[in-house]
Amino acid sequence: MVNCYLEQAPPDAKTLVANVPSFGIKAFATAGTGALRGGLVVNGQLYVVSGAALFAVSSSGTATNLGTIPNFDRVYMAGDGTNVFVATGGDGYVYNGSTVAAITDSDFPGAKCAAFLDGYILIVEPDSGRFYASALYDPTDWDALSFATAEAAPDDLVSMVIDHREVFLFGKDSTEVWYNAGSSGFPFARSPSGFMEIGCLSTHGPAKIDNTIFFPANDFTVRRIDGYTPIRISTHAVEQAIESYADKTCYGMTFVEGGHTLYALTFAEGTWVYDVNTQRWHERQSYGYDNWRPVFALRAYEKLFVGDSQSNKIGEMDFETFAEWDQPLVASCTAPSISNENKVIKHGSLELVFETGVGTSGQGADPQVIIDWSDNGGRSWSNQYTRALGATGQFNKRVVFRRLGAARDRVYRYSISDPVRRTLIQATLNAA
Repeated sequence: MVNCYLEQAPPDAKTLVANVPSFGIKAFATAGTGALRGGLVVNGQLYVVSGAALFAVSSSGTATNLGTIPNFDRVYMAGDGTNVFVATGGDGYVYNGSTVAAITDSDFPGAKCAAFLDGYILIVEPDSGRFYASALYDPTDWDALSFATAEAAPDDLVSMVIDHREVFLFGKDSTEVWYNAGSSGFPFARSPSGFMEIGCLSTHGPAKIDNTIFFPANDFTVRRIDGYTPIRISTHAVEQAIESYADKTCYGMTFVEGGHTLYALTFAEGTWVYDVNTQRWHERQSYGYDNWRPVFALRAYEKLFVGDSQSNKIGEMDFETFAEWDQPLVASCTAPSISNENKVIKHGSLELVFETGVGTSGQGADPQVIIDWSDNGGRSWSNQYTRALGATGQFNKRVVFRRLGAARDRVYRYSISDPVRRTLIQATLNAA
């Protein structure tokens, strides 16, 4: 499933599940002139880094330039309610409500990533096992002795996430859990049972939702943490894809879309999305790209916003939008293999029961569904065949494909690119 996912149907419906479209993205605002690098919501205010600057974005979509954030790589952001801390390229920058300034404290060790807990900005020092705490509510003030080292295993720290007031420190090969013990000097202490013998694949990969943390592990699995146990949630297909990617750098984001709690993991070569509700995976792909363009997903002003990794656009995710900004949103689904002990099966007809009569205007006035199929395990595909989904009000429109030939082993695939609702309710094959 690409840009669509399964949803349990109500009791007594004609099917157990429906295949529903993922939310589209409609334009909300633009910030600066560069690509979006990260975002954060602090006290209800949306902040984004676009190009080489930090912006505050209002509920009306007005983006105000607050100051310079150098470099063009993805940023890590944390806020303490008053200050916004931004880490990029190992350096740290702070917006204090009026200006953005680089951290000049000579004791500042540099930051790979950052998080907030109990008044402290916590950072991971690049290429080391150390993590530091700032002064209380002052991320410009650092003490060279206010640090600890994750020493249960001799590996460098990769990332850090705060969950349930605990600090999860992800290393290359192991993970430790610390908490605020209120000690003098450095206030944090290691949790006695908080250790996992598995590491993290990428700094920006972990993300939290559904009262837990999801992360890409160093063994190319994807895990969710249950207590202090890293539970495997990935399938072999997901794991084989991750292992095959030339660049294992990835970033994770979590969000709730139409009641579906989702964890999205984006690599240069693809985006995989785990649905916590159904415990199933689907893919997301932007038109003309191998992966999904959003670089963050954040809720603010009672809306769900995403930032474009390819431009200065901020978009609002919306269930009535079937495009991504000004580009098509192509949904496709590949069915399981149809076979019977390697016997030849005659395929008489295939009926796809969609929510029909959904035509709109313009490109959506005469929406079409396309099918093709493979008789050799997806190595090659047939010609494409189209059927109409019905203009507005044509609710009795049937989508039937006939005279489909015969095969020992066949896989069907459908796709829809027109900007209309594309909910698949049922698929029925007449075969013998």
